[in-house]
Amino acid sequence: MNVGIVGGGLAGLATASALCAAGHNVTVYEASDRLGGRMGTTTMEGHPVDLGFHVLHTAYPALKRWVDLAALEATPMDPSTEVILPSQGKRLLLGDALRRPSTLLPTLRSVGPFNALRLLRWRQRARGRDLEAPLDRPSQSIDAGLADQGFSEGLRQRVLHPLFAGITLDPQRKERAAFATFTWGAMANGSMVMPKDGIVAVPLQLASRLPSEVVRLGVTVEDVDATGVTVDGVRHDHDKVVLAVPQHVAAGLLDVTTSPDERRTTTMVYATEDPPLRAARLLLNGEYDPITSPVLHVHVPTLLHPREDGQHFVVATLLGDQDHAAEDVQERLMSWFPKAASWRIVGRTDVRHALPNIPTHHVGRDHLPVDVDGVLLAGDHTTHPSVQGTLRSAERVLEALGVPLPQGPQDLQRTATVEVAA
Repeated sequence: MNVGIVGGGLAGLATASALCAAGHNVTVYEASDRLGGRMGTTTMEGHPVDLGFHVLHTAYPALKRWVDLAALEATPMDPSTEVILPSQGKRLLLGDALRRPSTLLPTLRSVGPFNALRLLRWRQRARGRDLEAPLDRPSQSIDAGLADQGFSEGLRQRVLHPLFAGITLDPQRKERAAFATFTWGAMANGSMVMPKDGIVAVPLQLASRLPSEVVRLGVTVEDVDATGVTVDGVRHDHDKVVLAVPQHVAAGLLDVTTSPDERRTTTMVYATEDPPLRAARLLLNGEYDPITSPVLHVHVPTLLHPREDGQHFVVATLLGDQDHAAEDVQERLMSWFPKAASWRIVGRTDVRHALPNIPTHHVGRDHLPVDVDGVLLAGDHTTHPSVQGTLRSAERVLEALGVPLPQGPQDLQRTATVEVAA
């Protein structure tokens, strides 16, 4: 079988690696000059910096089938989350007392016993064997679901709302409450890890399993149909075509649902010899507001993977399409950390269309059919916005093609190294 795959992100590369392992001929068409799609990493001062904030949830079942985490040298973040209230100069701790018993008392002081009990109950409900099962049930919005669970308004405003704004990259949290439960289950069942060479190491590991002639970079696809891909006015024939591109790109090539809302994220990167955090955990803004207090969270990735010179990167994440200056963000962070005045501005990242939009009223772990007008669809907009959803979308395509799914990354091992042709 000869398969054309449009898109060199995680979904497209997973599909391509399984097809090649099964002996099929594949061509991957990628519009940009690099592989990885939205799982991107750049280099600043000789050290990898992700485009946007990324972690891998080790509890995702699909991840275990596709990715060799040990080879990525992926290091887990601290399981606790801190919350800062800048106007009060106060911090709260949301700990995982089942993994770190020492965080029990600080968590109780931060959230109160009734909220702590509700969080524990939610964790236990979400720890089922099928992480995606909550997605199969009707659901409200995230905010409505959190209110229905009985969490206090203070906990919701200061902790849960900014947490899930960051997870969904949506300050209004229009995503389904069922998705919040899915994510809560992933956090309860596993760790959040960061690869040593950045998040791009995940799709590049899949790309390393492809024959050298498979990938074509810098190729803009103008049209697709069930058996062909058109580039620069020339049609390339295939037995089957897979469209594995982001939601807004797919909507320009096929009749699939999209949304005018765009989820954008910006990160500001600073350098310092004295990191403001002592543990590799997330520091959430408990007073987050996209206009008046726009820094959503801060983390220090070099606490997990140190720089050779001993300096640390401090990464501040913001959401939305407002244009923020690194100097203005740094000034805001001085109310969080007085020593922020001495930080050195290193750079920034901006990611457009960072996640797809799935309607709040949607029910099911799959959002779109796998086959639209004979073209097979992959990507998180066809399932749900997560690495699990992305890899599962590739598995749906393989099932439609009758190609075996890997039982582990060893099923995809190849000795060839990917070379790309423009």
